[in-house]
Amino acid sequence: MKKPLVSIVIPVYNVEKYLKECLDSVIAQTYNNLEIICVNDGSPDQSIKILRAYANQDKRIKVVEIENQGLSGARNVGTSICTGEYLMYLDSDDWVDKTTIESSVRIMLETKVDLVLWNYVKEYTNASKAVDVFTKSRVFKGDAFVQLHQQLIGLVGKQLRNPAHCDSISTAWGKLYKTNIVKENSISFVDTKIIGTEDLLFNAEYFNFCQSAAALSARFNHYRKQNSDSLARQYKPHLYEQWKELHRRLGSVCADRDYLAKSVSNRSALSIIGLGINLILAPISFNQKYLKLKKILKEPRFNRSLRNIEIANMPIHWKVLFGSARFQLTFFVLILFYVITGITHRH
Repeated sequence: MKKPLVSIVIPVYNVEKYLKECLDSVIAQTYNNLEIICVNDGSPDQSIKILRAYANQDKRIKVVEIENQGLSGARNVGTSICTGEYLMYLDSDDWVDKTTIESSVRIMLETKVDLVLWNYVKEYTNASKAVDVFTKSRVFKGDAFVQLHQQLIGLVGKQLRNPAHCDSISTAWGKLYKTNIVKENSISFVDTKIIGTEDLLFNAEYFNFCQSAAALSARFNHYRKQNSDSLARQYKPHLYEQWKELHRRLGSVCADRDYLAKSVSNRSALSIIGLGINLILAPISFNQKYLKLKKILKEPRFNRSLRNIEIANMPIHWKVLFGSARFQLTFFVLILFYVITGITHRH
């Protein structure tokens, strides 16, 4: 039986420092029936020269050059031309272990699921930190898949024991998709300029056409943090409006599934974490930050989601934060975000 073709879409922009390590990890896969689509997104550095050199050495590599469209646009271009039965996304400053595709394809075929997910490692300059979303390999069907779907959209019940994990399975990387589900249902990435973050909405749409998934406990992806942190620590002035649009679209995508209603509401409430940290990074005075946060906490839909989120399962520090936000204790909430931002940016 011939091995299924797997397409790997790699958007490339300003990563000459890391690109070779990424490509080497893909070329070295123990699974060799690959279509490696590298989309050079108008990168101004030497990335295109590296891509052409690799393509000359390995015929599985296809290089596509486009004018800068951003990560979402580059992924969509790569997806549109891929021909593999299965599809995987990889960021060009990250890398994967050599058995990633062999292991994920095998479990896909054995369990006949619609999606495979796995753990990853955060790679810092001088350290590595394992992120074990799945402590053991397992298959999600029926009620178990419903719970996984809820976890993706917005944590509920006991999942709220760690609100900081609200995006633990929302990334486009770290997954093996079925190409036909993506293409036949016209699932694509929406620009971050519109919704702030692209991966969650893509996966929310994909999950709507799934009945099952399998998780591997192996840590296959290596997520390079020292490169992404510079972006993570930049103030995003339009994030609140973008996330409001994201949550609006998320509500539409999940509207016909009653079991996701609570998750959609909780997603909105949980976004206070990212919004608060982003606000602390703003180059404005304390008083201006206070007024902006006050406006966010008073917004009716957002305040309603904060009032409805269950805090009983949360650790005490998160109970304090969400309880204070619920009652619009703006000054106290802002001080808490200064503390949280200080802690998160030390790690």
